[in-house]
Amino acid sequence: MPTALDSRGLMTSRGDRASWLRFPSPRPDAELRLYLLHAAGSSTAMYRTWPYLLPAGVEPVLVQLPGRAGRIAETPITEYTAAVEALDEVLGDHADRPYALFGHSMGALLAFGLAARREAADRRRPAHLFVSGCAHPGSDRIRRPSSQHDDARLVAGLREMGGTDPEVLAVPELVELILPILRADYRVCESFVPPGTARLETPVTVLGGTEDDISPAELRAWADWTVHPPEVASFPGGHFFLNGTAESAVIRTVADTLDRVQSPVQRGSRFSTKASGPSTASRLDILSCSQL
Repeated sequence: MPTALDSRGLMTSRGDRASWLRFPSPRPDAELRLYLLHAAGSSTAMYRTWPYLLPAGVEPVLVQLPGRAGRIAETPITEYTAAVEALDEVLGDHADRPYALFGHSMGALLAFGLAARREAADRRRPAHLFVSGCAHPGSDRIRRPSSQHDDARLVAGLREMGGTDPEVLAVPELVELILPILRADYRVCESFVPPGTARLETPVTVLGGTEDDISPAELRAWADWTVHPPEVASFPGGHFFLNGTAESAVIRTVADTLDRVQSPVQRGSRFSTKASGPSTASRLDILSCSQL
Protein backbone atom coordinates (compact mmCIF):
# COMPACT_ATOMS: atom_id res chain seq x y z
CA MET A 1 0.00 0.00 0.00
CA PRO A 2 1.42 3.44 -0.89
CA THR A 3 2.62 5.60 1.95
CA ALA A 4 0.11 8.21 3.11
CA LEU A 5 1.50 11.61 2.14
CA ASP A 6 0.06 15.09 2.28
CA SER A 7 0.01 17.44 -0.71
CA ARG A 8 3.72 18.31 -0.30
CA GLY A 9 4.90 14.73 0.07
CA LEU A 10 5.22 14.78 3.87
CA MET A 11 4.37 11.77 5.98
CA THR A 12 1.17 11.51 7.96
CA SER A 13 1.84 8.74 10.47
CA ARG A 14 4.59 7.16 12.56
CA GLY A 15 4.25 3.96 10.53
CA ASP A 16 5.03 5.90 7.37
CA ARG A 17 8.19 7.28 8.94
CA ALA A 18 9.49 3.78 9.66
CA SER A 19 9.55 2.96 5.94
CA TRP A 20 12.32 5.50 5.43
CA LEU A 21 14.93 3.67 7.48
CA ARG A 22 16.66 0.32 7.24
CA PHE A 23 18.77 -1.15 10.03
CA PRO A 24 20.70 -3.94 8.26
CA SER A 25 23.09 -4.45 11.18
CA PRO A 26 21.38 -3.42 14.46
CA ARG A 27 23.90 -2.43 17.12
CA PRO A 28 21.99 -1.41 20.27
CA ASP A 29 25.24 -0.82 22.17
CA ALA A 30 26.78 1.44 19.53
CA GLU A 31 27.35 4.95 20.80
CA LEU A 32 26.74 6.63 17.44
CA ARG A 33 24.45 6.14 14.44
CA LEU A 34 25.51 6.91 10.89
CA TYR A 35 22.65 7.80 8.54
CA LEU A 36 23.53 7.10 4.89
CA LEU A 37 21.66 9.10 2.21
CA HIS A 38 21.79 7.87 -1.39
CA ALA A 39 22.39 9.71 -4.66
CA ALA A 40 19.80 10.81 -7.22
CA GLY A 41 18.28 7.89 -9.10
CA SER A 42 19.79 5.47 -6.61
CA SER A 43 18.73 3.62 -3.47
CA THR A 44 20.19 2.23 -0.28
CA ALA A 45 21.83 -0.46 -2.44
CA MET A 46 24.74 1.89 -3.10
CA TYR A 47 25.72 1.39 0.56
CA ARG A 48 25.09 -2.35 0.59
CA THR A 49 28.57 -3.27 1.89
CA TRP A 50 28.92 -0.49 4.45
CA PRO A 51 27.10 -2.22 7.32
CA TYR A 52 29.70 -5.00 7.23
CA LEU A 53 32.72 -2.70 6.99
CA LEU A 54 31.98 -0.04 9.60
CA PRO A 55 33.38 -0.50 13.11
CA ALA A 56 31.21 -2.01 15.85
CA GLY A 57 30.85 1.32 17.62
CA VAL A 58 28.88 2.78 14.72
CA GLU A 59 25.35 1.66 13.85
CA PRO A 60 24.64 2.13 10.11
CA VAL A 61 21.16 3.35 9.14
CA LEU A 62 20.21 3.33 5.45
CA VAL A 63 17.82 6.10 4.42
CA GLN A 64 15.47 5.18 1.57
CA LEU A 65 13.52 7.91 -0.20
CA PRO A 66 10.11 6.96 -1.63
CA GLY A 67 9.66 5.82 -5.22
CA ARG A 68 12.44 3.23 -5.48
CA ALA A 69 13.46 -0.31 -4.50
CA GLY A 70 11.16 -1.51 -1.71
CA ARG A 71 9.22 1.77 -1.94
CA ILE A 72 8.73 1.63 -5.71
CA ALA A 73 4.93 1.88 -5.41
CA GLU A 74 5.16 5.22 -3.59
CA THR A 75 5.18 8.65 -5.19
CA PRO A 76 8.66 10.23 -5.20
CA ILE A 77 9.20 13.58 -3.51
CA THR A 78 10.07 16.29 -6.03
CA GLU A 79 10.74 19.35 -3.86
CA TYR A 80 13.87 19.95 -1.80
CA THR A 81 12.31 21.59 1.24
CA ALA A 82 9.65 18.88 1.48
CA ALA A 83 12.35 16.20 1.36
CA VAL A 84 14.38 17.87 4.13
CA GLU A 85 11.28 18.36 6.28
CA ALA A 86 10.38 14.69 5.86
CA LEU A 87 13.90 13.60 6.77
CA ASP A 88 13.85 15.86 9.81
CA GLU A 89 10.62 14.24 10.94
CA VAL A 90 12.14 10.79 10.49
CA LEU A 91 15.26 11.73 12.43
CA GLY A 92 13.17 13.10 15.26
CA ASP A 93 12.13 9.53 16.06
CA HIS A 94 15.71 8.30 16.24
CA ALA A 95 17.69 11.09 17.90
CA ASP A 96 18.13 9.21 21.16
CA ARG A 97 21.89 8.99 20.72
CA PRO A 98 24.63 10.91 18.91
CA TYR A 99 24.52 10.59 15.13
CA ALA A 100 26.36 11.56 11.96
CA LEU A 101 25.15 12.07 8.40
CA PHE A 102 26.78 10.83 5.19
CA GLY A 103 25.30 11.76 1.84
CA HIS A 104 26.51 11.32 -1.70
CA SER A 105 25.59 13.75 -4.49
CA MET A 106 21.89 14.54 -3.95
CA GLY A 107 22.17 12.75 -0.62
CA ALA A 108 24.90 15.19 0.42
CA LEU A 109 22.70 18.15 -0.44
CA LEU A 110 19.87 16.68 1.62
CA ALA A 111 22.17 15.89 4.54
CA PHE A 112 23.44 19.47 4.49
CA GLY A 113 19.90 20.85 4.54
CA LEU A 114 18.93 18.49 7.33
CA ALA A 115 21.89 19.53 9.49
CA ALA A 116 21.17 23.23 8.83
CA ARG A 117 17.48 22.80 9.66
CA ARG A 118 18.20 21.07 12.95
CA GLU A 119 20.77 23.68 13.92
CA ALA A 120 18.34 26.51 13.14
CA ALA A 121 15.68 24.85 15.32
CA ASP A 122 18.21 24.29 18.13
CA ARG A 123 17.67 20.51 18.07
CA ARG A 124 20.37 17.89 18.44
CA ARG A 125 22.68 18.46 15.52
CA PRO A 126 24.90 15.82 13.91
CA ALA A 127 28.21 15.01 15.52
CA HIS A 128 29.64 15.14 11.99
CA LEU A 129 28.50 15.70 8.41
CA PHE A 130 30.08 13.96 5.42
CA VAL A 131 29.30 15.48 2.01
CA SER A 132 30.47 13.31 -0.86
CA GLY A 133 30.51 14.00 -4.59
CA CYS A 134 28.68 17.30 -4.22
CA ALA A 135 29.60 20.86 -5.15
CA HIS A 136 29.21 23.55 -2.50
CA PRO A 137 25.67 24.91 -1.94
CA GLY A 138 26.35 28.11 -3.89
CA SER A 139 27.36 26.31 -7.07
CA ASP A 140 25.21 26.83 -10.16
CA ARG A 141 25.61 23.19 -11.12
CA ILE A 142 23.21 22.12 -8.37
CA ARG A 143 20.21 23.77 -9.99
CA ARG A 144 20.88 22.75 -13.60
CA PRO A 145 17.52 21.81 -15.20
CA SER A 146 18.49 18.19 -15.77
CA SER A 147 14.94 16.92 -15.18
CA GLN A 148 13.94 18.55 -18.48
CA HIS A 149 16.37 16.51 -20.57
CA ASP A 150 14.90 13.97 -22.94
CA ASP A 151 15.28 10.26 -22.23
CA ALA A 152 18.28 9.78 -24.51
CA ARG A 153 20.22 12.56 -22.84
CA LEU A 154 19.44 11.24 -19.36
CA VAL A 155 20.60 7.76 -20.30
CA ALA A 156 23.77 9.20 -21.86
CA GLY A 157 24.43 11.04 -18.61
CA LEU A 158 24.07 7.82 -16.63
CA ARG A 159 26.54 6.09 -18.91
CA GLU A 160 29.01 8.95 -18.60
CA MET A 161 28.84 8.98 -14.81
CA GLY A 162 29.46 5.26 -14.66
CA GLY A 163 27.14 4.74 -11.71
CA THR A 164 24.76 2.40 -13.50
CA ASP A 165 25.38 -1.13 -14.71
CA PRO A 166 25.54 -0.94 -18.55
CA GLU A 167 23.51 -4.16 -18.68
CA VAL A 168 20.70 -2.37 -16.88
CA LEU A 169 20.74 0.50 -19.37
CA ALA A 170 20.50 -2.02 -22.20
CA VAL A 171 17.10 -3.23 -20.97
CA PRO A 172 14.30 -0.80 -22.00
CA GLU A 173 11.98 -2.04 -19.26
CA LEU A 174 14.54 -1.22 -16.58
CA VAL A 175 15.28 2.18 -18.09
CA GLU A 176 11.55 2.91 -17.92
CA LEU A 177 11.73 2.27 -14.17
CA ILE A 178 14.84 4.38 -13.66
CA LEU A 179 14.03 7.58 -15.52
CA PRO A 180 10.92 8.72 -13.57
CA ILE A 181 12.85 8.30 -10.32
CA LEU A 182 15.81 10.16 -11.77
CA ARG A 183 13.67 13.05 -13.01
CA ALA A 184 11.97 13.36 -9.62
CA ASP A 185 15.32 13.44 -7.83
CA TYR A 186 16.69 16.01 -10.24
CA ARG A 187 13.65 18.18 -9.48
CA VAL A 188 14.56 17.95 -5.80
CA CYS A 189 18.03 19.32 -6.60
CA GLU A 190 16.69 21.99 -8.95
CA SER A 191 14.39 23.32 -6.21
CA PHE A 192 17.27 23.71 -3.75
CA VAL A 193 17.55 27.15 -2.20
CA PRO A 194 20.66 27.81 -0.08
CA PRO A 195 19.89 28.55 3.58
CA GLY A 196 20.37 32.01 5.08
CA THR A 197 23.62 33.64 6.04
CA ALA A 198 24.24 31.45 9.10
CA ARG A 199 27.14 29.06 8.60
CA LEU A 200 26.92 25.44 9.64
CA GLU A 201 28.35 24.74 13.10
CA THR A 202 28.50 20.99 12.51
CA PRO A 203 32.00 19.74 11.60
CA VAL A 204 32.17 18.74 7.94
CA THR A 205 34.27 16.40 5.85
CA VAL A 206 34.11 16.84 2.06
CA LEU A 207 34.91 13.86 -0.17
CA GLY A 208 35.49 13.88 -3.92
CA GLY A 209 36.81 11.82 -6.81
CA THR A 210 39.94 12.89 -8.63
CA GLU A 211 38.31 12.17 -12.02
CA ASP A 212 34.94 13.74 -11.22
CA ASP A 213 34.00 16.98 -12.98
CA ILE A 214 33.45 18.62 -9.59
CA SER A 215 36.75 20.45 -9.22
CA PRO A 216 38.91 20.54 -6.09
CA ALA A 217 38.16 24.28 -5.86
CA GLU A 218 34.41 23.54 -5.74
CA LEU A 219 35.00 21.04 -2.95
CA ARG A 220 37.17 23.46 -0.97
CA ALA A 221 34.48 26.14 -1.35
CA TRP A 222 32.38 24.26 1.21
CA ALA A 223 34.46 26.31 3.66
CA ASP A 224 32.27 29.30 2.78
CA TRP A 225 29.30 27.50 4.32
CA THR A 226 30.81 26.23 7.56
CA VAL A 227 32.07 27.78 10.79
CA HIS A 228 34.93 25.31 11.10
CA PRO A 229 37.20 24.69 8.09
CA PRO A 230 36.11 21.38 6.56
CA GLU A 231 38.44 18.50 5.96
CA VAL A 232 38.70 17.72 2.23
CA ALA A 233 39.61 14.20 1.11
CA SER A 234 40.14 13.09 -2.49
CA PHE A 235 39.98 9.53 -3.78
CA PRO A 236 40.78 7.93 -7.13
CA GLY A 237 37.76 7.61 -9.38
CA GLY A 238 34.93 9.54 -10.96
CA HIS A 239 31.62 10.70 -9.55
CA PHE A 240 30.93 7.33 -7.94
CA PHE A 241 34.42 6.83 -6.54
CA LEU A 242 32.93 5.48 -3.31
CA ASN A 243 31.48 2.48 -5.16
CA GLY A 244 34.74 1.67 -6.94
CA THR A 245 38.22 0.68 -5.89
CA ALA A 246 38.30 3.52 -3.34
CA GLU A 247 35.41 2.11 -1.32
CA SER A 248 37.54 0.71 1.50
CA ALA A 249 39.56 3.93 1.74
CA VAL A 250 36.36 6.01 1.88
CA ILE A 251 34.89 3.86 4.65
CA ARG A 252 38.18 3.96 6.55
CA THR A 253 38.17 7.76 6.36
CA VAL A 254 34.61 7.84 7.71
CA ALA A 255 35.44 5.34 10.46
CA ASP A 256 38.59 7.21 11.54
CA THR A 257 36.71 10.52 11.61
CA LEU A 258 33.87 9.10 13.68
CA ASP A 259 36.39 7.48 16.03
CA ARG A 260 37.61 10.97 16.88
CA VAL A 261 34.13 12.21 17.78
CA GLN A 262 33.19 9.22 19.93
CA SER A 263 33.94 8.95 23.63
CA PRO A 264 37.21 7.36 24.80
CA VAL A 265 35.29 4.26 25.86
CA GLN A 266 34.14 3.63 22.29
CA ARG A 267 37.30 4.71 20.48
CA GLY A 268 39.53 2.23 18.78
CA SER A 269 36.75 -0.05 17.56
CA ARG A 270 38.35 -2.49 15.20
CA PHE A 271 37.91 -1.53 11.54
CA SER A 272 37.17 -4.40 9.18
CA THR A 273 38.00 -4.25 5.48
CA LYS A 274 36.37 -7.56 4.65
CA ALA A 275 32.61 -7.78 4.38
CA SER A 276 30.95 -10.45 6.52
CA GLY A 277 27.65 -10.21 4.66
CA PRO A 278 26.24 -9.89 1.15
CA SER A 279 28.47 -8.14 -1.38
CA THR A 280 25.94 -7.97 -4.18
CA ALA A 281 22.44 -6.63 -4.67
CA SER A 282 19.75 -7.45 -7.17
CA ARG A 283 19.69 -5.59 -10.49
CA LEU A 284 16.29 -4.15 -9.67
CA ASP A 285 17.48 -2.86 -6.28
CA ILE A 286 20.61 -1.16 -7.58
CA LEU A 287 19.05 0.12 -10.81
CA SER A 288 20.85 3.43 -10.92
CA CYS A 289 23.21 5.81 -9.28
CA SER A 290 23.17 9.28 -10.73
CA GLN A 291 24.85 12.64 -10.55
CA LEU A 292 24.37 16.08 -9.09
